[in-house]
Amino acid sequence: MSMIQSGTCKEFIFGNWQGLHFVHTVTLSGLIPNITYFYYVSSSNPSIGIARSAIYYFTAMPAGVDWVPKFLIFGDMGRHGGAQALPSLIEEVANGYPIAAIHTGDFAYDLDSEDGINGDDFMNRIQPIAAYVPYMTCIGNHEDQYEQVHYRTRFKMPGDSENMWYSWNIGLIHFVAYSTEVYFTHNTFTPEKQITWLQKDLAQANLNRNITPWIIAYGHRPFYCSNDDHDDCTTSKSIVRAGLEKLFYENGVDIIIEAHEHSYERLWPVFNETVTQYNYTNPMAPVHLISGAAGCNEDDGSCINPILGPGGNWSAFRSSGNHTYGFGRLEVFNASHLYWEEVVSLQNDAQLDSIWVIQEHHGPWSALLH
Repeated sequence: MSMIQSGTCKEFIFGNWQGLHFVHTVTLSGLIPNITYFYYVSSSNPSIGIARSAIYYFTAMPAGVDWVPKFLIFGDMGRHGGAQALPSLIEEVANGYPIAAIHTGDFAYDLDSEDGINGDDFMNRIQPIAAYVPYMTCIGNHEDQYEQVHYRTRFKMPGDSENMWYSWNIGLIHFVAYSTEVYFTHNTFTPEKQITWLQKDLAQANLNRNITPWIIAYGHRPFYCSNDDHDDCTTSKSIVRAGLEKLFYENGVDIIIEAHEHSYERLWPVFNETVTQYNYTNPMAPVHLISGAAGCNEDDGSCINPILGPGGNWSAFRSSGNHTYGFGRLEVFNASHLYWEEVVSLQNDAQLDSIWVIQEHHGPWSALLH
Protein backbone atom coordinates (compact mmCIF):
# COMPACT_ATOMS: atom_id res chain seq x y z
CA MET A 1 0.00 0.00 0.00
CA SER A 2 1.37 3.42 -0.93
CA MET A 3 0.59 6.71 0.82
CA ILE A 4 1.13 10.31 -0.25
CA GLN A 5 1.16 13.18 2.24
CA SER A 6 1.56 16.83 1.27
CA GLY A 7 3.15 19.41 3.51
CA THR A 8 3.87 23.10 3.93
CA CYS A 9 6.80 25.24 2.83
CA LYS A 10 8.34 28.12 4.78
CA GLU A 11 10.83 30.62 3.37
CA PHE A 12 13.85 30.95 5.67
CA ILE A 13 16.14 33.90 4.90
CA PHE A 14 16.69 35.95 8.10
CA GLY A 15 20.07 34.94 9.50
CA ASN A 16 20.37 32.36 6.73
CA TRP A 17 21.64 34.43 3.83
CA GLN A 18 23.65 31.65 2.15
CA GLY A 19 21.85 28.54 3.43
CA LEU A 20 18.94 26.75 1.83
CA HIS A 21 16.00 29.12 1.88
CA PHE A 22 13.03 26.77 2.05
CA VAL A 23 11.99 24.45 4.88
CA HIS A 24 9.32 21.84 4.15
CA THR A 25 7.21 20.29 6.91
CA VAL A 26 5.03 17.21 6.53
CA THR A 27 2.82 15.70 9.24
CA LEU A 28 2.06 11.99 8.90
CA SER A 29 -1.18 10.54 10.21
CA GLY A 30 -2.86 7.15 10.28
CA LEU A 31 0.35 5.24 10.98
CA ILE A 32 -0.03 1.65 12.18
CA PRO A 33 1.89 0.92 15.41
CA ASN A 34 5.11 -1.07 15.06
CA ILE A 35 4.94 -1.09 11.25
CA THR A 36 8.05 -0.14 9.26
CA TYR A 37 7.43 2.44 6.56
CA PHE A 38 9.73 3.17 3.62
CA TYR A 39 9.52 6.71 2.30
CA TYR A 40 11.08 9.36 0.12
CA VAL A 41 10.68 13.13 -0.06
CA SER A 42 9.92 14.90 -3.33
CA SER A 43 9.18 18.41 -4.53
CA SER A 44 8.52 20.03 -7.86
CA ASN A 45 9.61 23.25 -9.49
CA PRO A 46 8.54 24.45 -12.93
CA SER A 47 12.13 25.25 -13.91
CA ILE A 48 13.83 22.06 -12.72
CA GLY A 49 11.01 19.52 -12.58
CA ILE A 50 10.61 16.93 -9.82
CA ALA A 51 13.38 16.38 -7.26
CA ARG A 52 13.32 13.21 -5.17
CA SER A 53 15.37 12.04 -2.22
CA ALA A 54 16.83 8.63 -1.54
CA ILE A 55 14.56 6.06 0.13
CA TYR A 56 14.59 5.97 3.93
CA TYR A 57 12.54 4.09 6.50
CA PHE A 58 11.23 4.34 10.05
CA THR A 59 9.18 2.14 12.38
CA ALA A 60 6.04 3.60 13.94
CA MET A 61 5.96 3.59 17.73
CA PRO A 62 4.51 0.42 19.29
CA ALA A 63 1.11 0.68 20.92
CA GLY A 64 0.58 0.49 24.67
CA VAL A 65 3.27 0.40 27.34
CA ASP A 66 4.29 -3.26 27.45
CA TRP A 67 7.64 -2.75 25.69
CA VAL A 68 11.08 -1.31 26.51
CA PRO A 69 11.80 2.04 24.82
CA LYS A 70 15.50 2.75 24.27
CA PHE A 71 17.04 6.17 23.66
CA LEU A 72 20.34 7.72 22.66
CA ILE A 73 20.96 10.90 24.65
CA PHE A 74 23.74 13.45 24.09
CA GLY A 75 24.49 17.16 24.01
CA ASP A 76 26.96 19.63 22.54
CA MET A 77 27.75 18.14 19.14
CA GLY A 78 29.45 20.25 16.49
CA ARG A 79 30.61 19.86 12.91
CA HIS A 80 34.10 21.19 12.12
CA GLY A 81 36.50 19.01 14.11
CA GLY A 82 33.84 18.02 16.61
CA ALA A 83 31.15 15.34 16.80
CA GLN A 84 33.47 12.59 17.99
CA ALA A 85 30.43 10.58 19.07
CA LEU A 86 28.59 10.89 15.75
CA PRO A 87 29.98 7.73 14.05
CA SER A 88 28.89 5.67 17.07
CA LEU A 89 25.46 7.28 17.14
CA ILE A 90 24.96 6.54 13.44
CA GLU A 91 26.02 2.92 14.00
CA GLU A 92 23.58 2.57 16.92
CA VAL A 93 20.73 3.70 14.66
CA ALA A 94 21.82 1.45 11.81
CA ASN A 95 21.82 -1.51 14.22
CA GLY A 96 18.27 -0.72 15.34
CA TYR A 97 19.02 0.21 18.95
CA PRO A 98 17.04 3.39 19.73
CA ILE A 99 13.41 4.30 19.35
CA ALA A 100 14.53 7.96 19.38
CA ALA A 101 17.57 10.23 19.80
CA ILE A 102 17.54 13.19 22.20
CA HIS A 103 20.01 16.04 21.54
CA THR A 104 20.10 18.29 24.59
CA GLY A 105 21.25 21.54 23.00
CA ASP A 106 24.19 23.11 21.15
CA PHE A 107 24.10 22.11 17.49
CA ALA A 108 26.79 22.50 14.83
CA TYR A 109 28.70 25.34 16.57
CA ASP A 110 26.78 27.12 15.16
CA LEU A 111 23.72 26.60 12.94
CA ASP A 112 23.98 30.18 11.69
CA SER A 113 27.72 30.07 10.89
CA GLU A 114 28.82 30.77 7.32
CA ASP A 115 25.49 32.54 6.86
CA GLY A 116 23.62 29.26 7.35
CA ILE A 117 25.81 26.92 5.31
CA ASN A 118 27.14 25.34 8.50
CA GLY A 119 23.58 24.62 9.61
CA ASP A 120 22.75 22.94 6.31
CA ASP A 121 25.88 20.80 6.55
CA PHE A 122 25.08 19.81 10.12
CA MET A 123 21.55 18.74 9.19
CA ASN A 124 23.02 16.61 6.39
CA ARG A 125 25.51 15.15 8.84
CA ILE A 126 22.81 13.96 11.25
CA GLN A 127 20.60 12.64 8.44
CA PRO A 128 21.70 9.00 9.07
CA ILE A 129 20.06 9.41 12.49
CA ALA A 130 17.17 11.81 11.90
CA ALA A 131 15.91 10.11 8.71
CA TYR A 132 15.29 6.86 10.62
CA VAL A 133 14.32 7.75 14.20
CA PRO A 134 12.79 10.85 15.84
CA TYR A 135 15.50 13.44 16.55
CA MET A 136 14.20 15.24 19.64
CA THR A 137 15.84 18.49 20.75
CA CYS A 138 16.04 21.27 23.30
CA ILE A 139 17.66 24.65 22.87
CA GLY A 140 21.21 25.43 24.02
CA ASN A 141 23.21 28.63 24.44
CA HIS A 142 24.78 28.24 20.98
CA GLU A 143 21.35 28.65 19.40
CA ASP A 144 20.88 32.25 20.61
CA GLN A 145 21.91 34.07 17.42
CA TYR A 146 19.34 35.85 15.23
CA GLU A 147 16.61 35.51 17.86
CA GLN A 148 17.15 31.72 17.91
CA VAL A 149 15.58 31.51 14.43
CA HIS A 150 17.80 28.66 13.19
CA TYR A 151 16.78 26.40 16.05
CA ARG A 152 13.12 27.41 15.84
CA THR A 153 13.01 26.88 12.06
CA ARG A 154 15.20 23.85 11.36
CA PHE A 155 13.53 21.53 13.89
CA LYS A 156 9.89 20.66 14.45
CA MET A 157 8.95 19.47 17.93
CA PRO A 158 5.46 18.87 19.42
CA GLY A 159 3.39 21.75 20.73
CA ASP A 160 3.11 25.38 19.72
CA SER A 161 6.14 27.00 21.41
CA GLU A 162 8.45 26.76 18.36
CA ASN A 163 10.50 23.99 20.03
CA MET A 164 11.34 26.09 23.11
CA TRP A 165 9.41 23.86 25.53
CA TYR A 166 7.17 20.88 24.90
CA SER A 167 6.31 17.40 26.18
CA TRP A 168 5.65 13.99 24.69
CA ASN A 169 4.63 10.56 25.92
CA ILE A 170 6.21 7.30 24.89
CA GLY A 171 5.65 3.98 26.64
CA LEU A 172 5.72 4.57 30.40
CA ILE A 173 7.47 7.94 30.10
CA HIS A 174 6.31 11.54 30.06
CA PHE A 175 9.23 13.53 28.61
CA VAL A 176 9.45 17.27 29.26
CA ALA A 177 11.79 19.46 27.19
CA TYR A 178 12.50 22.87 28.70
CA SER A 179 14.61 25.93 27.91
CA THR A 180 17.38 27.09 30.20
CA GLU A 181 18.06 29.94 27.78
CA VAL A 182 14.97 31.89 28.87
CA TYR A 183 17.10 33.00 31.83
CA PHE A 184 19.90 34.39 29.64
CA THR A 185 18.13 35.91 26.62
CA HIS A 186 15.47 38.54 26.15
CA ASN A 187 12.68 37.82 23.67
CA THR A 188 9.07 36.69 23.64
CA PHE A 189 10.01 33.32 25.18
CA THR A 190 10.16 34.46 28.80
CA PRO A 191 10.76 32.53 32.04
CA GLU A 192 7.24 33.42 33.14
CA LYS A 193 5.65 31.91 30.03
CA GLN A 194 7.68 28.72 30.43
CA ILE A 195 6.84 28.39 34.13
CA THR A 196 3.13 28.79 33.39
CA TRP A 197 3.36 26.07 30.77
CA LEU A 198 5.45 23.78 32.99
CA GLN A 199 3.05 24.11 35.92
CA LYS A 200 0.12 23.06 33.75
CA ASP A 201 1.99 20.27 31.98
CA LEU A 202 3.48 18.74 35.14
CA ALA A 203 0.15 18.94 36.99
CA GLN A 204 -1.50 16.98 34.19
CA ALA A 205 1.42 14.53 34.08
CA ASN A 206 0.95 13.77 37.77
CA LEU A 207 -2.73 13.03 37.20
CA ASN A 208 -1.64 10.48 34.58
CA ARG A 209 1.09 8.69 36.55
CA ASN A 210 -0.92 5.48 36.56
CA ILE A 211 -0.34 5.46 32.77
CA THR A 212 3.04 7.23 32.42
CA PRO A 213 4.69 6.92 35.86
CA TRP A 214 8.14 8.20 34.83
CA ILE A 215 8.60 11.95 34.34
CA ILE A 216 11.93 12.70 32.67
CA ALA A 217 12.93 16.29 31.93
CA TYR A 218 15.75 17.45 29.68
CA GLY A 219 17.30 20.88 29.21
CA HIS A 220 20.70 22.29 28.31
CA ARG A 221 22.40 23.96 31.28
CA PRO A 222 22.77 21.87 34.47
CA PHE A 223 21.45 22.76 37.90
CA TYR A 224 24.69 21.49 39.47
CA CYS A 225 28.15 20.57 38.13
CA SER A 226 31.74 20.06 39.28
CA ASN A 227 33.50 21.74 36.36
CA ASP A 228 36.16 24.43 36.78
CA ASP A 229 34.81 26.90 34.22
CA HIS A 230 32.70 29.29 36.32
CA ASP A 231 29.49 28.40 34.47
CA ASP A 232 26.10 28.96 36.09
CA CYS A 233 26.01 25.44 37.53
CA THR A 234 29.28 25.91 39.44
CA THR A 235 27.81 28.45 41.84
CA SER A 236 25.44 28.19 44.77
CA LYS A 237 23.51 31.08 43.18
CA SER A 238 22.68 29.21 39.96
CA ILE A 239 20.07 31.13 37.97
CA VAL A 240 18.75 27.97 36.32
CA ARG A 241 18.45 26.14 39.62
CA ALA A 242 16.68 29.06 41.26
CA GLY A 243 14.19 29.17 38.40
CA LEU A 244 13.34 25.49 38.03
CA GLU A 245 14.52 23.24 40.86
CA LYS A 246 11.64 23.78 43.29
CA LEU A 247 9.04 23.29 40.56
CA PHE A 248 10.59 20.02 39.40
CA TYR A 249 10.94 18.78 42.97
CA GLU A 250 7.35 19.65 43.88
CA ASN A 251 6.11 17.74 40.83
CA GLY A 252 8.20 14.63 41.40
CA VAL A 253 10.34 14.78 38.26
CA ASP A 254 12.30 11.51 38.40
CA ILE A 255 15.25 12.22 36.10
CA ILE A 256 16.76 15.49 34.80
CA ILE A 257 19.11 15.13 31.83
CA GLU A 258 21.46 18.02 31.00
CA ALA A 259 24.50 18.93 28.91
CA HIS A 260 26.43 22.23 28.35
CA GLU A 261 29.44 20.96 30.30
CA HIS A 262 31.61 19.00 27.87
CA SER A 263 32.04 16.14 30.29
CA TYR A 264 30.02 13.49 32.09
CA GLU A 265 28.66 13.67 35.62
CA ARG A 266 26.08 11.69 37.59
CA LEU A 267 24.56 13.10 40.77
CA TRP A 268 23.01 11.54 43.84
CA PRO A 269 19.34 12.46 44.35
CA VAL A 270 19.55 16.11 45.40
CA PHE A 271 17.32 19.07 46.19
CA ASN A 272 18.38 22.51 47.42
CA GLU A 273 22.03 21.38 47.53
CA THR A 274 21.06 18.60 49.96
CA VAL A 275 21.55 14.93 49.10
CA THR A 276 18.50 12.90 50.08
CA GLN A 277 20.30 9.53 49.92
CA TYR A 278 23.42 7.88 48.56
CA ASN A 279 21.64 5.32 46.39
CA TYR A 280 18.98 5.17 43.67
CA THR A 281 16.35 3.00 45.33
CA ASN A 282 13.13 4.99 45.73
CA PRO A 283 14.95 8.32 45.49
CA MET A 284 13.29 11.26 47.21
CA ALA A 285 14.60 13.91 44.81
CA PRO A 286 15.45 14.12 41.10
CA VAL A 287 18.48 12.29 39.71
CA HIS A 288 20.60 14.56 37.49
CA LEU A 289 22.64 13.17 34.59
CA ILE A 290 25.00 15.48 32.65
CA SER A 291 26.02 14.10 29.25
CA GLY A 292 27.51 16.91 27.15
CA ALA A 293 30.54 15.25 25.61
CA ALA A 294 29.32 14.30 22.12
CA GLY A 295 32.02 16.57 20.68
CA CYS A 296 31.87 20.33 20.32
CA ASN A 297 34.07 22.56 18.14
CA GLU A 298 35.88 24.66 20.70
CA ASP A 299 39.70 24.60 20.97
CA ASP A 300 40.17 22.99 17.55
CA GLY A 301 37.91 20.07 18.42
CA SER A 302 39.36 19.37 21.87
CA CYS A 303 36.47 20.55 23.97
CA ILE A 304 36.36 18.83 27.33
CA ASN A 305 35.63 21.04 30.34
CA PRO A 306 38.05 20.09 33.12
CA ILE A 307 36.95 18.66 36.45
CA LEU A 308 40.00 19.21 38.64
CA GLY A 309 38.87 20.20 42.11
CA PRO A 310 36.60 18.52 44.64
CA GLY A 311 32.90 18.38 43.77
CA GLY A 312 29.90 18.80 45.99
CA ASN A 313 28.71 15.87 48.10
CA TRP A 314 25.95 15.49 45.48
CA SER A 315 28.48 14.33 42.85
CA ALA A 316 28.40 10.54 42.58
CA PHE A 317 30.54 10.00 39.47
CA ARG A 318 32.34 12.43 37.16
CA SER A 319 34.72 12.17 34.26
CA SER A 320 36.37 14.62 31.88
CA GLY A 321 39.22 14.42 29.41
CA ASN A 322 39.64 13.58 25.76
CA HIS A 323 38.87 9.92 26.42
CA THR A 324 35.34 10.72 27.59
CA TYR A 325 33.71 11.77 24.30
CA GLY A 326 30.50 9.79 24.28
CA PHE A 327 26.77 9.60 24.84
CA GLY A 328 24.14 8.06 27.06
CA ARG A 329 21.80 5.13 26.62
CA LEU A 330 18.47 5.18 28.47
CA GLU A 331 16.12 2.20 28.79
CA VAL A 332 12.86 2.08 30.75
CA PHE A 333 12.04 -1.54 31.57
CA ASN A 334 8.85 -1.12 33.56
CA ALA A 335 7.04 1.23 35.93
CA SER A 336 9.72 0.88 38.60
CA HIS A 337 13.04 0.13 36.86
CA LEU A 338 15.07 2.49 34.66
CA TYR A 339 18.59 1.87 33.33
CA TRP A 340 21.17 4.47 32.29
CA GLU A 341 24.69 4.08 30.98
CA GLU A 342 27.31 6.43 29.53
CA VAL A 343 29.66 5.03 26.90
CA VAL A 344 32.94 6.31 25.43
CA SER A 345 32.93 6.59 21.65
CA LEU A 346 36.71 6.69 21.21
CA GLN A 347 37.05 3.41 23.14
CA ASN A 348 34.72 1.30 20.99
CA ASP A 349 31.72 2.46 23.01
CA ALA A 350 33.10 1.01 26.23
CA GLN A 351 30.92 1.58 29.27
CA LEU A 352 32.07 4.50 31.39
CA ASP A 353 29.30 4.43 33.98
CA SER A 354 25.90 2.85 34.61
CA ILE A 355 23.09 2.89 37.17
CA TRP A 356 19.67 1.40 37.81
CA VAL A 357 17.07 3.77 39.23
CA ILE A 358 14.32 1.95 41.11
CA GLN A 359 11.26 4.04 41.88
CA GLU A 360 8.19 2.33 43.27
CA HIS A 361 6.44 5.48 44.50
CA HIS A 362 6.23 7.98 41.65
CA GLY A 363 4.73 11.33 42.55
CA PRO A 364 5.46 14.76 44.06
CA TRP A 365 8.22 14.36 46.61
CA SER A 366 6.44 16.48 49.22
CA ALA A 367 3.42 14.18 49.08
CA LEU A 368 5.59 11.09 49.48
CA LEU A 369 7.09 12.50 52.68
CA HIS A 370 3.71 12.49 54.44
